[in-house]
Amino acid sequence: MMPLALEPQAPVAPPSYQRAQAKQGPALHINALTLVTRLHLLLLCRLAVQLAHRRCPPPLPAGPGGSPRTYREESLLLISLLRTLWRLSYQDMHDWLESWPALALACGLPVNQQGQPRIPSPSQQCKRRHAAGAPVHESLFIVAVLHALRSRLIGARDLIIDSAPILAWRRHDPDAAYGHAPAQHPRPLLRGFRVHTLICRGSGLPLFFLLSPANAHDAPFAQRLLTWAMRLYQLRPRVVRLDAAYWGLHLIAWIHRVLGAVAVVPWNPKNQKNRSCLPPTWTKEELGKRSSIERFFGRVFLFFHLQRPPLCGWSEMASQVALTYAASVIVGLAAKPAGRPDLIRSPKRVLAHLWEDSEL
Repeated sequence: MMPLALEPQAPVAPPSYQRAQAKQGPALHINALTLVTRLHLLLLCRLAVQLAHRRCPPPLPAGPGGSPRTYREESLLLISLLRTLWRLSYQDMHDWLESWPALALACGLPVNQQGQPRIPSPSQQCKRRHAAGAPVHESLFIVAVLHALRSRLIGARDLIIDSAPILAWRRHDPDAAYGHAPAQHPRPLLRGFRVHTLICRGSGLPLFFLLSPANAHDAPFAQRLLTWAMRLYQLRPRVVRLDAAYWGLHLIAWIHRVLGAVAVVPWNPKNQKNRSCLPPTWTKEELGKRSSIERFFGRVFLFFHLQRPPLCGWSEMASQVALTYAASVIVGLAAKPAGRPDLIRSPKRVLAHLWEDSEL
């Protein structure tokens, strides 16, 4: 029996894929200009610069001679944030702004005599980013978290603390050190840094972080993270979840007495031999809820390329971590007003990386 001649047909996805796409809903694909104007990111960066200058006064102005500074701090900070969100190089960011004058004007860049925006060169972006230092980028992260708390994107009732390694770009980085690698890593030791992070379990977004060399122990950073978060955001958490590396009776008592929260931390027999009369600080079901921070590290480190950024030095690494964490909060702030709370942790589906589906 001869087969029937069929007309050419486009590929058809299997039913399981179609059901998954129907459950997820359409992506937002918000472009950069819409993101800047809708969230008022230039004003947010201006507030971050003012906060940073209160904590750390800006350098003294240069003496007579030389050309004055053309670009404002908040404009360059916003450009750094957009470059982090869309994972661009300095040259790509320069070309993007040059080909999109409306975005350059939305970033607050000045105009020349012909009325065209003046775009900072790649070298100028890099030099001004280094001159700004870590406090400006950390202030942007704090302002973004404050905005998320006030808009009720972050509830901050159930907190998780953990750390993750960041590999050093150069082997001879003076601020990096050798530390133990995660259990799933093929090598036992890694040279780099560790970022100690406090996140909200409900939203899966970061609240605060501290950076240290890779050989620093996790335990001393738990109380520092919680203390800074209480002072900055006036939080009143109910549950604080930690892993066995943070075990300590003093920390558990401080969380119960000072914060009025419940410490969910597994017992570590290496630090406490006598287990008699110890409070039940965890159960198997409660400990399993710590997986949110592992998903956060996997999402942020892979998407924003934070596993091994091409940077050297503690200040540069802290600036990049602050920009990356601020970018993750901005993604959540963009998804919630659009009525898509399911996408607050999905930068690939919120940002317009597929330009054929977005309206420029």
